[in-house]
Amino acid sequence: MRKILLSTVALVAMAGVASAADLPSTKAAPVYIPPAPVFTWTGFYIGVEGGGDFRNYHDNWTGRGLNKDGGLVGGVLGYNWQFNNFVVGLEGDAAALLSGNEAWTYSGAQVYNNTLNGDYAAAIRGRLGIPAFERALFYVAGGVAFGDVKYNYTPVVGNGISATQDRVGWTIGAGMDYAFTPNWIARIEYRYVDLSTGSNYYWTDNVSKVYINDRLRVTSNQVMGAIMYKFGPPAAPAPVVAKY
Repeated sequence: MRKILLSTVALVAMAGVASAADLPSTKAAPVYIPPAPVFTWTGFYIGVEGGGDFRNYHDNWTGRGLNKDGGLVGGVLGYNWQFNNFVVGLEGDAAALLSGNEAWTYSGAQVYNNTLNGDYAAAIRGRLGIPAFERALFYVAGGVAFGDVKYNYTPVVGNGISATQDRVGWTIGAGMDYAFTPNWIARIEYRYVDLSTGSNYYWTDNVSKVYINDRLRVTSNQVMGAIMYKFGPPAAPAPVVAKY
């Protein structure tokens, strides 16, 4: 009889535990915290740029070069594609060249004024970059460069020339973009530009009594900064991993 009573009590206790397990929990559900979005460089961007232009004009006839510094102010437009650990892009930019005319003397005396200048600098470039530190992009860029050369030769005695040449050359450089917000990007960059020697031009120098067939090679070192806005979703959502 005692064994039957103990068995009955045990069964009742087990039934109570099972019923309690079926009751709804009184604990609050955990708060869902969405994963932080992952920044992506993919998308269109547009911005303003400016910097310094350190130019060299090398005259074939005199065999001398003239260094001339100026400023650049303009705009930039491009598109990036991010593929895991690298970024490729295509970019175009154009800027006004801000510098005054500069006279050039020959043989230690100002036998003629050789004033050289330009109005604009532009380029279409491809880019290849590596993302780093979550929001930084280190890249190299290169492509086709465009610009003009304005020259004015005025001998003290003789027939000079004043003309402008639009030129096509090449450029290569490197820089860093940094996304300081999901949509705003800052840039620092160095570029080398070669606008070639262009076509021949002709003038008469009555000091040396010769008819001059001249060419002028133009190269430039540029240090640029930019502020750009990237369109589209600022970031892709991070993948959600279920935990059991």
